Formats: sequence, structure tokens, C-alpha cells
Amino acid sequence: MGQCCWPRRHWLAASALSLLLLGCRAASDKPSVVRLATSSSLRDSGLYAALAPVFERETKQTLQPSFSGTGEALALARAGQADVVWVHSRAAEDTFVSEGYGLNRRDVMHSEYVIVGPAADPAQIKGLESSVDALTQIARGRAAFASRGDDSGNHARERDLWRLTGVEPTEPWYTVLHAGMLPTLQHASERGAYALTDVATFVVNQQRLQLEVLVRGDARLENRYAVIAVNPAKLGGVNYEGAMAFIDFVTSDATRTLISDFGRSAYGTSLFIPSREAAGAE
Repeated sequence: MGQCCWPRRHWLAASALSLLLLGCRAASDKPSVVRLATSSSLRDSGLYAALAPVFERETKQTLQPSFSGTGEALALARAGQADVVWVHSRAAEDTFVSEGYGLNRRDVMHSEYVIVGPAADPAQIKGLESSVDALTQIARGRAAFASRGDDSGNHARERDLWRLTGVEPTEPWYTVLHAGMLPTLQHASERGAYALTDVATFVVNQQRLQLEVLVRGDARLENRYAVIAVNPAKLGGVNYEGAMAFIDFVTSDATRTLISDFGRSAYGTSLFIPSREAAGAE
């Protein structure tokens, strides 16, 4: 029997079903959004801008980044405002996972922290092998030091180092800015102060700064980054599939090559070193 002979109610039902299927197809074709809470160092170094378009092109999903310190990134995730975090403070990461907020933590890469300061180097720390000795000399001479003070991975490492010195840094020589890495470096440059920074942010922005790398190479200055999916069983509305797609992307061999090559042509050195065991989930 031809369509013209269908009862009107059948024809209407078929039309409605066709529209529904078209709508479902359009919805499935629309890229999903993956909310990424991550370190401002990935923005300030340019690595995020290099990787994000590749992920979006390959997965047809749209990244929605929030850049901050690690502490704030994990707080956003705890509040249900992120699907995946990419951060660099192992103690805070372990707490996040142990509390049930995070799943599938994987190492991605590492770089290093360095202590920078004015060329005049009033505390005479240049070339010291120990970052703890360097901070001790800065404190002894009450030389100006600029701290992020924002609960970031950088700030957490700085606090650890000060604890090892046995010194409680105080004003007026010690300034807490509650700011990101780049504003902290700009403040240090303007005031002739020392600062602890991730090397990538410094290298990318050093032409605008009156600062030099004075201490580097101490094992305590290693800076490791990891990705963690937010647990959908803990928080509603989490795009867990998108989070795992991002984790798989950023730990893939192809992306590890992109990370290894990043910065080499522009600065003569790789700014990040991909982890050897990036695929090891926890």
C-alpha cells in the first residue's frame, strides 16, 4: 500500500519519527565539550595552544579550558566544574584521587623549576647546586623574593623548599602576590626580586623580563605533570568519555612526540619531556 493510503495518524507518526531521528543525528554530529581545568603554565608556555587544535580535530570534541594554579584547578573539579584536570602537584593529586574525586591518573611529562633573579644577584646564589642553600642565602640577606602565593604547583614546591631551609619568609623582603606565574615574574622583574618559576614559562617570556636563571638542576626542582579524569560516580554531569578521550590523546605516542618537539625550533631546546610510562594508569 502506498504512503498516500496510510491513515493520517500513521503518516504523522512516521513524520515525527523522521524528525526525531534527524535531530538525534544532528546532536550526535555536534562536538561534545570537555571541560579541562589546568595549570596556567600550559597556557603561558604555549603548549596548550599547540595541542588543543590537534585534539579537537582528531576527536571532534571541543575543549573548554580553565587556567589557574593546581589548587584552584582541583577545587573546580571538586565543585563539578571540570571533566579532567592536567596539573603538577603530586601530593595534591594523590589527595584528590584518594578522596574519590579522580580516576585514572597518568603521568604526562616533566620539566623543571628554576630560581631566577636580577643579573646583579645581591644574594650571590648564581651557580649554587642546592635550591635550599639558595633560598637560605636569599633569606639571610633579606633579598627581595616574589611568591605566587596562589596554592599552585609552583607555590606548593616553594613552600616545601622554604620548610627545608627552616626559615619562615616574611615581609617586607618576601612578597606574596596571589597571582599567576607570568604576573609574578613581571613583578620580580620590575622590583629586582628573586622568584621560583617553571622553566617553560620563563623561557617563552624571558625577552620581556629583566631576570636571569641563577639556580637550576637540583633534583628537588623537578616538575611533573599528570592528567586525572573526574569521577562521574562522585559528581554528576561529568563527561567521563570526553575526559578519557583527552587522557588517551595526551598520553599517546603521537602527542608525546609533539610535546618532545615543543619549543625546540623556537628556543633551541625542548620545554617539556614526555614521561616514559605515560600509559600507566592509577
